[in-house]
Amino acid sequence: MVKISRYQDFFPTLYNDIRRDIYRRMAELIKEEQEYCDKRNYYHMAQILTSIAMYEVLQKHGISEEEAYKTVSEKMWAFLDPTSMQKLARKSFFLPLMKKIVPMGFKKKSGHGWRYTWHRDDPKDRFHFECNECIYAKILGKRGMMKLGAMCCHADIIN
Repeated sequence: MVKISRYQDFFPTLYNDIRRDIYRRMAELIKEEQEYCDKRNYYHMAQILTSIAMYEVLQKHGISEEEAYKTVSEKMWAFLDPTSMQKLARKSFFLPLMKKIVPMGFKKKSGHGWRYTWHRDDPKDRFHFECNECIYAKILGKRGMMKLGAMCCHADIIN
């Protein structure tokens, strides 16, 4: 999961004992969140569980909560590079293509715990949808970690 997470570049820079503890915590989280660990949620779970484990383990290793949050969020966001998508977005074919591809992609990559409202009657120059149920909110909310949820939503905005 770490290999496909947004922390894949940062993770190897951590001390071995921190990495070991993150793996241990992730194993516990996988058991605790089994309900959402289906094939279609795998990419999402990689982001969620790695974020939680890293955030908690950094604190257990003496890093303040504030610094742990700063590290986890900044490393997640630094991994993102929206420039290629921004270049494509300027092309006339982009929006009509997104209106077809995004719903199919979400159906394939969103497993148990998701619900969307698609606005198929949007004008030609607009495309929007609503996420009505989200596993990030469900998992992080019950753990009192909505701060990490906001961090993940900000990553979507960057993209």
